[in-house]
Amino acid sequence: MDTTETFHDELEKCLGSINSDGLEKLDPQNIEKLEKISAVAAEHGMNQGKKLIDNLVQVLKNLLEGKSTPDSVSLRLTALDFYINNIKGSSTEEL
Repeated sequence: MDTTETFHDELEKCLGSINSDGLEKLDPQNIEKLEKISAVAAEHGMNQGKKLIDNLVQVLKNLLEGKSTPDSVSLRLTALDFYINNIKGSSTEEL
C-alpha cells in the first residue's frame, strides 16, 4: 500500500466485507486486516485515519466479546466511510 488510492481501496474493501457479512458473522480476519491497514496509515502519517481505524478495531473486538453493541460499530463505520470518501484523490497532506 504505497499510495493514498491503494490505502483507500484496501480500507474500502475491508469495510465492505464487514458490511456485507454482517456483524453477526464478523470474521476476525477482517479485524487483522484493519490492524495492518492502521499500521500503513501510521507509516504514511495518516494519523486521523489510524485513529479512526484503531477505534473501529477496538469496538469490533469488544463486540465479539459481548462488551459493545452493533450501534457503536455502526457509528465508527460511518465515521470511517466519511473519512475514506474524502481521502481519494487528496494530496499527501495530513488526513
